[in-house]
Amino acid sequence: MTSSIHQEDAEILENRQIGTGLFLMRLRAPDIASKIGPAQFVQVQTDPELAPFLRRPFSALRVDRTAGWVDILYEVIGRGTGRMAMFEPDTRLNLLGPLGMPFTPSDTGSLLLVAGGVGLVPLAFLVWEHADLLPRTTFLMGAANRDRMPDLSDLLPQNLDWHLATDDGSLGYHGFVTDLIPNHTRAGETTILTCGPHPMMARVAAIAGDMGHRCYASLENHMACGFGACVGCVVEYREAERDDLRYRRVCTEGPVVDAHAIVW
Repeated sequence: MTSSIHQEDAEILENRQIGTGLFLMRLRAPDIASKIGPAQFVQVQTDPELAPFLRRPFSALRVDRTAGWVDILYEVIGRGTGRMAMFEPDTRLNLLGPLGMPFTPSDTGSLLLVAGGVGLVPLAFLVWEHADLLPRTTFLMGAANRDRMPDLSDLLPQNLDWHLATDDGSLGYHGFVTDLIPNHTRAGETTILTCGPHPMMARVAAIAGDMGHRCYASLENHMACGFGACVGCVVEYREAERDDLRYRRVCTEGPVVDAHAIVW
């Protein structure tokens, strides 16, 4: 474990429901808050006992480095996140992080962020962290329906240009969020960054490839350890120089990877 990774007992400052099954948790963790960057994540120990045994990975949504807090957004989908939803302020959780490689945006060109579900988290952190990106950034957010769409005014900078899409048309554009991509790109100068369900990211990569845009995906593979020891989060990756396949560990060689190199 490198010296940049901290293990920290974090105090829960806030833990509130913001949507159907969605919760926003603010944790006082000054060591991690001082280091973590966009797309990096923490491993949360949801129970000090043996069940559930494995930590749960969560990307940072927003940080305040001066106050020393980190926000995470999580969806209740199992035993670990179910426990998290019951935690009250002043409870302490053991965190391990920051883990993964931070994403550094290009200095030029427009940026299109395409999110689905809790995949909005690392993309939101990017624009919170780099306010200079706001004039040239568009955020596209997709969900199955209105009930699954969180209130973005609570999660994104107010002056960010964002557009919504729902599969059933109950809010925003009626259809897949990927349908909106051609309307928000500029030939030869737009970089696309995506995070969300695997089929959505694969579609984003395909559209970006057809249009000749650079595209990066922030992957959400299951990460048991978070620092490369278990090799449980690997993805198949095509090496451009050799045109052959190998595997990359998402936790240490990602989570942001070249979407055009992933074997979807």
